[in-house]
Amino acid sequence: MRRPTTRFASRTPGDRPERRSTLMNTGPTGLWTWTQRFTVASVGSFVGSLLALLGGANKVAVLIGVFGFVCPMVFGMAYLLLPSYVGKTLVDQRLAGIHFGLAYVGVSLLVADQFVTAGILLRPLGVTLWTTGVLIFVGSLLATVGPAAVGTVAGTLGGSGRSQRSTRLATAMIPVAVCYLLVGTVALLMTVAPLGIGTVTVAQVTHYYLTGFATLLIYALGMRLLTAFFHVSLPRPVVWIVLVAGALAPAFLGTFLWIDPWFRVGGVFATLAMLGYAALVLFVILKTNRRRVGVSGIALGAIAGGTAVVSVVPVAFGFGDPISLAVHRTLILAGFFPLTIVGYAYLFFPITGGQFTGANPRAARVTIALLGAGVAVQSVGVALQYEPVRVIGILGSVIGAIGCGYLLGCRFVNG
Repeated sequence: MRRPTTRFASRTPGDRPERRSTLMNTGPTGLWTWTQRFTVASVGSFVGSLLALLGGANKVAVLIGVFGFVCPMVFGMAYLLLPSYVGKTLVDQRLAGIHFGLAYVGVSLLVADQFVTAGILLRPLGVTLWTTGVLIFVGSLLATVGPAAVGTVAGTLGGSGRSQRSTRLATAMIPVAVCYLLVGTVALLMTVAPLGIGTVTVAQVTHYYLTGFATLLIYALGMRLLTAFFHVSLPRPVVWIVLVAGALAPAFLGTFLWIDPWFRVGGVFATLAMLGYAALVLFVILKTNRRRVGVSGIALGAIAGGTAVVSVVPVAFGFGDPISLAVHRTLILAGFFPLTIVGYAYLFFPITGGQFTGANPRAARVTIALLGAGVAVQSVGVALQYEPVRVIGILGSVIGAIGCGYLLGCRFVNG
């Protein structure tokens, strides 16, 4: 089976050529296999979340989107990328498979809990299984990359080269993102804890997971991946703004949800980070002549993310229409994450490397265009509160997601 085409491993500090075959283990229980399964299952979950929206089950759609789509996709890519990021291999590759099972059984129970009568303990059991999977994920990565990642924090400010300090800062964001995952998981446990232990909302959990864990990892890894794929040096001041603001924002947004003035501070940090990331992506596109399949997805995802944070800033400051919150959720869950994830997935798993119908750049770009057009139409429908337009947008996203799942699935099976 052909491995992802990327120079990332070769550009990772401390990584040597002889290690690459180990990093991309293709055995039956290797990281390569489990990353594929996380990827396909995540895309399938994205389709499920869109179908839930069509059925009017908005809470279920968000639940599937966060716990079935975004987080598992990040888990799968993190298992593959983070060890190689510091020139290491995962302590035990079977752990990724155990985590996969726990995560999706847990998600299934959480979704089932939305449709059954009260009194059945599906939700506590689902949260327990999900938490166990998170602990396996964190424990395996801590044992693998923890010492190297934490060891870069001191060198970030004291290193000799400005370029190396930016690299170290990006690496230092890895344990910060994992810490947000842990904080979000503790908050999730508190939502099913007996009364009196604490009051935490699901919205706080999703802010820790999406803004603190998933988005911060996209920023940190993106700094390296954009450089590795397109050979463009990123402006260091913007990189630092993105990483520092991106690391601070979730602490305020998740902890002080709708509590002024701290929530507004978090909103400002989140806006700076996302707009800075979008500027870096557009900078790379303008500077490079490498038109790889997937770059359009990354660009559209960054634009969707930038639009999402700008649309909700007035609400955080007491201005604007509350409908902006719905537009914000749509742009994040149906725009920023799917487009960014699919864009990077096409870079790592080139569709043209497979032997199947549709294994060409045009098919990949069509799926990205459908996802981009779908979220744009959805957002207009939500903003105008016109259901037919929103439904058309959702259907476009569904077709695009199914197309992505088909291309990636066939690439994995026949590549």
